[in-house]
Amino acid sequence: MKVFLLRHAETAWSLSGQHTGRTDIELTEGGRAQARAARALFDRLLDQQPLDAIYSSPRRRALETAELALGRAPSPVISDLVQEFDYGDYEGLTPAQIQARAPGWSLWSDGCPNGESVADVGARADAFISDVLAKHEQQRVCVVSHGHMTRVLAARMLRLAPSLGGIFEIKTASVAELVRKHAGFSLVRWNLTA
Repeated sequence: MKVFLLRHAETAWSLSGQHTGRTDIELTEGGRAQARAARALFDRLLDQQPLDAIYSSPRRRALETAELALGRAPSPVISDLVQEFDYGDYEGLTPAQIQARAPGWSLWSDGCPNGESVADVGARADAFISDVLAKHEQQRVCVVSHGHMTRVLAARMLRLAPSLGGIFEIKTASVAELVRKHAGFSLVRWNLTA
C-alpha cells in the first residue's frame, strides 16, 4: 500500500501565516498554479497509473487542490477526519499574535483554547488511518489535507506520538509518500514540490 499526503496549495492566510482551521477560504491564483504544477509531480510518482482512492478535507482549499492536482477521477471521498485542527480562539491569528496572548505557547504541547488538543487530532488521524487500511490494503491512496493535520497523519503512520508532527516542516502543495511495510509505514518522500 502507498499513501500520498498532499497539503493544500497556497491561500491568503497561508501566505500571511494565519492559523486556518475551520475558516473555509479558497486558493490564491498562485495556489492554483501550485496545484496545477503538482499534477506533473503526481504523474511522475504514479508512473501515469491512476490512484485507487482520493480522500479530502471538506474545505474548499483542499477540494480545489485535489481537483487541480489529481483530476476528477476517482472522485474524492470527503472526510471530516482529515480536516485541519480546530484552532478555537486562535483561528485567524498569526503565531506572533498568539505569542502576545500566551507567551511560550506551542500548538504541539498546548493545543487551542476552545478548539482541539493534539491528542484530539491524533485520535482523528488514528481513526482515519484505520479506516483507510481496512478499505485499501493493497492500493494507492492520496489524502488531501492541511499543514498541521498532514504532519499529524505522517507522525501517526510512522507510529510516532501526534505531538511529534511538529518535527516535520511542510510547504503548500507539497507531497509525501509513505509505503506500508509489514505492520507499519516507511517514509519514502517528504515535502516534494513541483
